[in-house]
Amino acid sequence: MDNREDFNIDIDLRRRKKRRVKKRYTIKFIKRLNIIICALTFVVIAVCLIILKRPEVSEIENRTLAKFPKFSFSDYFSGKFTAGIETFYNDTVPGRETFKNITASIRDRFGLQSEEVKIHGTPVKQDSRAENDTPKEKTTQPPVTDSKVTGGTTVQTTVQTEPEEDPLDDPNIEGEISNNILVYKNRGIMLFGGSYSNGQTYAEYMNSYKRDLGINVYSMVCPTPVSYYLPTKYEDMTASEKDNIDNINEYLDGVVPIDAYGALMEHKDEDIYQRTDHHWSQLGAYYAAQEFAKQADVPFAKLSSYEKVEKDGYVGTLYGYTGDSDLKDNPETFTYYIPSNNYTTTYYDTDMTNEREGSLLINLDNVDPVSWYLVFMGTDAAVTHVHTDVGNGRKLAIVKDSYGNALVPCLTSSFEDIYVVDARYFEVNAISQFTEWGITDLLFAMNTFSATGSNFECIEQIRTQ
Repeated sequence: MDNREDFNIDIDLRRRKKRRVKKRYTIKFIKRLNIIICALTFVVIAVCLIILKRPEVSEIENRTLAKFPKFSFSDYFSGKFTAGIETFYNDTVPGRETFKNITASIRDRFGLQSEEVKIHGTPVKQDSRAENDTPKEKTTQPPVTDSKVTGGTTVQTTVQTEPEEDPLDDPNIEGEISNNILVYKNRGIMLFGGSYSNGQTYAEYMNSYKRDLGINVYSMVCPTPVSYYLPTKYEDMTASEKDNIDNINEYLDGVVPIDAYGALMEHKDEDIYQRTDHHWSQLGAYYAAQEFAKQADVPFAKLSSYEKVEKDGYVGTLYGYTGDSDLKDNPETFTYYIPSNNYTTTYYDTDMTNEREGSLLINLDNVDPVSWYLVFMGTDAAVTHVHTDVGNGRKLAIVKDSYGNALVPCLTSSFEDIYVVDARYFEVNAISQFTEWGITDLLFAMNTFSATGSNFECIEQIRTQ
């Protein structure tokens, strides 16, 4: 009996040992298989990133993607060249639009959503005034007055205004934090960080153009929807665009500020911004251009003289950024205006080569709705020359980001020649080129995100390159 029991125990031990050995081999096999699968996945991804065609334009974001940087020893040793390579590869991943759409669809299903307000991401309001900033003293604004001219004498009477009830002040507006874009009543609003120190540097860069060229120089810092449509309850999530614009204006030296903020405030109840896109509408650009024309003392055409074109079904870049179904399911009308005066349009590559004739406003028949803002000159990565029938000898150069595109058709009745360069892509020394063109007026037109963010460095780069 004892031998038989020992024999059975021995068999049981052998079976357990065999199972343990088999289990170890199975685990080792699975680990090795995982390593092989992961390695093959990385190899396939790496090969695809190398051989697949990289996109040059993002239709979702309505912008030209980063280009491979040009080599120079100074850029290499400063780290700018290698940083440019990293930006290029990150910005031009093959199939990026497909991946962004998938990500947006997934993100749209996360978290709770209120009926009125959704905030995509976790916005962080930057401290606009650094500790070492020394702002210039601001003057106290006098009461609003109404000026009347009586017998050659200006009589001012103080106007007592009763504050109107603003629906944006409703404390019951609710939202769930989920990006730096807030969606309110089917409108996307990008929350603004701001930087006084960057704004001061931006102003100093423009002052350098004034000193170098000795011509009329203007600064139009374009506000965005956050200044006009953000519910009061969420004001602590954004910096003040007006304060940042005022800060820039304080440091201008001989450069004339253009009050686009005030001009748009007078028309905030009109469609001056697209609901689903981060750009303003051309109507908003028209009112800003009108203010500029007044300061530059040039003629300006009435809106009624333009041919108005409307296209339904527009869903712009903010849906691509957020994936918010409220934006996708509530498309808007995209409206642009065709000038009535005579003009010709010539395009160049950003290095001033490859001259070609074209249209100032491109045909949108075969353009996806998300890219309809490209109606203005078609791309940021080109230099545009518009020669008009104005004949007043005034030659305007516009240094801009994409906000400046919509301004150009609004100024064909104001200047004899208009040259448009995007500060992010221009490859020629701006001072030399503007001098060669015989520029009499120089307008910087960038939105607040560019003027106080990373894009403001581009205007100094094109001045000194």
